[in-house]
Amino acid sequence: MNYRLLILSILFYFNLQSQDKIFAKEIVKILTSENYAGRGYVKNGHNKAADYISEKFKEFGLNGFDSDYKQKFKIHVNTFGGNAKVTIDGRLINAGIDFIVNPSCPAVSGKFDLIWFDPKSIGNRKKMTKFNSRDFKNSFLVIDKTEITDSIQLAFVNGMMSNQFNAKGIVVVQNKKFTWGISQYQNSHPIIYIKQNLISHTDKTIELDINATLKKDEITQNVLGYIRGTETPDSFIVFSAHYDHIGMLGTNAIFPGANDNASGTSMIIDLARHYSLPENKPKFSILFIAFGAEEVGLLGSKFYVKNPYFPLKKIILQINTDIMGTGDDGITMVNAVKNHNVYETFQKINNKKNYVKKIKRRGKAANSDHHPFDEKGVKAIFLYTMGGSKAYHDVHDTGENLTLSKYNEVFQLITDFITEYR
Repeated sequence: MNYRLLILSILFYFNLQSQDKIFAKEIVKILTSENYAGRGYVKNGHNKAADYISEKFKEFGLNGFDSDYKQKFKIHVNTFGGNAKVTIDGRLINAGIDFIVNPSCPAVSGKFDLIWFDPKSIGNRKKMTKFNSRDFKNSFLVIDKTEITDSIQLAFVNGMMSNQFNAKGIVVVQNKKFTWGISQYQNSHPIIYIKQNLISHTDKTIELDINATLKKDEITQNVLGYIRGTETPDSFIVFSAHYDHIGMLGTNAIFPGANDNASGTSMIIDLARHYSLPENKPKFSILFIAFGAEEVGLLGSKFYVKNPYFPLKKIILQINTDIMGTGDDGITMVNAVKNHNVYETFQKINNKKNYVKKIKRRGKAANSDHHPFDEKGVKAIFLYTMGGSKAYHDVHDTGENLTLSKYNEVFQLITDFITEYR
């Protein structure tokens, strides 16, 4: 082989190896774009994502149980699609960066006094009596947790979140990373979390304009498509990932959800593309499920196991992928302890081909869409990558910040496993 041919061969090999990652990056880029509004329940984000996934399933020729690949269901969800403005003594601070609200926060508007709580008052009867005598109904109670180290004090201030002082609302001062979420209900009072460097004891007032809407019976969906097996078509392997995320806080703060879970969604779309090719037709049937409403409480997967399109006993294994965007430190397999043979097969393949640094064994956990299947007696595992980006449920979990550093290797590990699985 001459030198030129050798170079061309090497370039062809690396181009082939990069194709899955390039494909995945494009999917992540689309799903995390501004148009998808964090794939939550404002600006139709969750429906736009479902439409995109169903179009990909159709493109790859997947069979569907419904003409549009969608299994619809209803949820309740608290949303923040309007204003989300907070001003401290006239200083406007930024949603998602400088502050977040409790996911169950109700709408609140107005200007209110700030009353600071001194944790050193805890256990001092005289100070607590004096504090209790104050009228909080038009004030926000400020709790600074940043310097509390005493466990009794910490337990007490955590209990104050229930608002036993009947304040208009509560401000929690913190110096740790913001991690947001989503809720199925609204609380009776707002709780606002503000960065420590943006509020001080000299501040006297807070002005808020927080728009919150509890959407009841919001229609969302799972997206499903399958490929019929060549040898045992009545037995199914399920590849799943949730496509939804937590949406927006106000009109500007988007939570893109690149790692959680545009990355896992890209993995199952990529696997659908792979197994749709004639040369890769599987011996078992493969069902691909992109779950909705995982962030609201695993609602999509809970709905599916109660309303399956075929008996759950026909599922020989579910592989759920969530947080597939890194892998520098290896991967974790949830439910590896009870599914020892699955774990050992993955481990044997990885020992031979050295795809990832390690496969960490973990026990049962109700932390993703494998869990409702496991509870119904279906053999189910959950894979997630470790290392790399620390962005999670925040505005920094963007496609640009996601490396997909071991995406190809994890993809190859999974497909090798399917080839060997009996």
